[in-house]
Order: sequence, then C-alpha cells, then structure tokens
Amino acid sequence: MKIETEIKLAIAESLVKDIIAKIEKEFDCRKSNPFHQTTHQFFFEDYTKQNAFPRIRNEEDGSISLTVKAKLKESSIFFKRIEIETAIDNAEKVIDMMPFFGFPKKISWEKKRHSFLMNGDADVCFFLDETPMGWFLEIEAEEAKIEEAIAKLELQEATIINRTYLGLWEDYKTEHSISSDDMMFSV
Repeated sequence: MKIETEIKLAIAESLVKDIIAKIEKEFDCRKSNPFHQTTHQFFFEDYTKQNAFPRIRNEEDGSISLTVKAKLKESSIFFKRIEIETAIDNAEKVIDMMPFFGFPKKISWEKKRHSFLMNGDADVCFFLDETPMGWFLEIEAEEAKIEEAIAKLELQEATIINRTYLGLWEDYKTEHSISSDDMMFSV
C-alpha cells in the first residue's frame, strides 16, 4: 500500500511549451507522446460519507487498471491518499459489479496525459494533463521534493490545487452552465 502525495497547478495553454522545456532541462528527462486516458470513478449516492473511491482507468494502449484511493485524515496543502492498484482485463464486468459493492453512481472523465521519462532514479514525477477544463501540471513526490520542483520550475506564484479533477469539474460545470456529470472532450 502506498501513500500518494501530489499537487496540481493550473497551466495556461500559452505556457505549456515553456513548462515542458523547463521540466526537461531542470530534471534531465523527456516528455512522452501524449496518451489518452478514460477514467470511470464510482460513488455512493451520498458521496460525502465516502472515504474510499474506486476507479477504473482505460489507457490508450489497451491496458486497464482498477485503483482504490482512500482519504487520509490529515490536513495539508498537499493532496495525500492511500492508493492501491491492480491490472484488470475486463472493465465492463467490473463496472457492472460496482453497484453491488455499494457504488451505484459512475462519473467518467478523460484527459490527454504527457508523462516525463526520467533518466535515472525518479524521486519526482511530472504529468502534464490536457482536460476539457484546460491544462494542469501534476507533481507527485515527497512534500520537500514537490516544493523543490516548484522552485526549480519558477512556479512559486502558481496556485497549488489539492483537489481531484472531479472536484474541479464540479466548479467548472457551475461556472460554465454545464449539466453533464461526465468530463469528456467534445467530438
């Protein structure tokens, strides 16, 4: 069982190329080609009483994973959760099972993710995500390493986001009068 510690930063589309270049230079890595992810998250009818959040993620390469993330009780500027993940081979069957486990509600979302492939040991991971709401940089590492990465990338003035994409989507839907629960790209 691992504890995931991360933050998100909203990135203006006009800054994406500069952010990519800074990450590659400062952390001796290179950006992968973007790959498409579709995620299905499952909820109780009253999700405010929910501590564990199962999800199924379909990757563009055909791999499928089932992940459970559980909230930690501590308060921090960092987003911390317990994370347990395993590969599965049939997303639809697991989706059909979720109501029987007490998760009748499903919300789906997609993003185009750029990972950064590190040369050597990676004690910090970067993910640049294009979502229907815009661009976000996720930094995942120990707290001190996240703070160092923010400083190296000169992003100290950026607002640190310690929420999920679906939490951000709720706000975005309200601001833009969107009725769909799902966060999907327009075709």
